[in-house]
Amino acid sequence: EDSRKYAVGVFKDNKLHLTQVKGVITMRPNLGYLDKSDKRAKIEGRLTDPDDPEPEPKLEAVTVKFSKGEAEKQRKEKSYQSIKSKEQEEPWINLRFNQMKSARGQDERQNLICDDMDKKLQVDTQPKQYLNKLK
Repeated sequence: EDSRKYAVGVFKDNKLHLTQVKGVITMRPNLGYLDKSDKRAKIEGRLTDPDDPEPEPKLEAVTVKFSKGEAEKQRKEKSYQSIKSKEQEEPWINLRFNQMKSARGQDERQNLICDDMDKKLQVDTQPKQYLNKLK
């Protein structure tokens, strides 16, 4: 999607400073640690979920016949599995979160504010037209 239609706004001294967004990245949470925690808890016997079925003591062979609906479901699962495997193959990029009031956060926010507000810019559009262009 075209990110140029977005802007970030910062108020300072009752003035709105708009900065056009030049790029957007999608971040996906990594919640794998929750799965590991659940497995560890089950092994240690700490986790008992009433929805978990009790293990059956006796196994027996069963013949299964899939209907068309089941084939569709299998295709979706395969698709889901392929998506998950692609996600696993993506390189991991470590990021550091900076609090808004941290020194780094304040420095980055300062980059959004025009240093020379007295300088007159030659703008061909009215403020309302400029905002409409961002839509």
